[in-house]
Amino acid sequence: MARLQIPKPSAFIEGFCKKAGVRLRNFKDPADFEQEIVRFIEKHDIVFLATSAKDLPRCTPLGYRNLGTTLYILSEGGGKFANLRKNKNVSWAIASRISGGKNLLWVQGLQCWGTAEVISMKQEPERFQKLIHELGIAQSLKKQRLKSLPPFNYRIIELVPYKMRLLKLKDGINNVTWIRR
Repeated sequence: MARLQIPKPSAFIEGFCKKAGVRLRNFKDPADFEQEIVRFIEKHDIVFLATSAKDLPRCTPLGYRNLGTTLYILSEGGGKFANLRKNKNVSWAIASRISGGKNLLWVQGLQCWGTAEVISMKQEPERFQKLIHELGIAQSLKKQRLKSLPPFNYRIIELVPYKMRLLKLKDGINNVTWIRR
């Protein structure tokens, strides 16, 4: 079960949206808002994952796949895994690029807070292979005429959100926040 926080817009945002002909949306049902988030996630392909250990943050841009609002990252290594061994609490962001000349109305971004779990190819081979198929990675390999991933200890990072905030002013969404109870 989840709940929503819909902030009262500042006078600036209210006036800005009114001038642009944008009506700010009020979501009544968290499930409707989750679908809005899933659509946003599926329109993008790069996530910025922030991990930390010993007060040293690390932010890594990565490709991802999703099942609903849960993100999955296939990776062969890096400092993020050392951090995740020490701290499973993470945050991540997905944003749309805007080019010069466009204004605040075009800024779009999703911020998330949650936990990460690492699924190792060697330690959990059945679960790993199941995810490879569910996420469509096996099909992508087939299209590349590969029978499997090249030999290496691949891991999948599963990102499960407990809080998500979406900004898409041109669609009337002003930092609406979803929180898992």
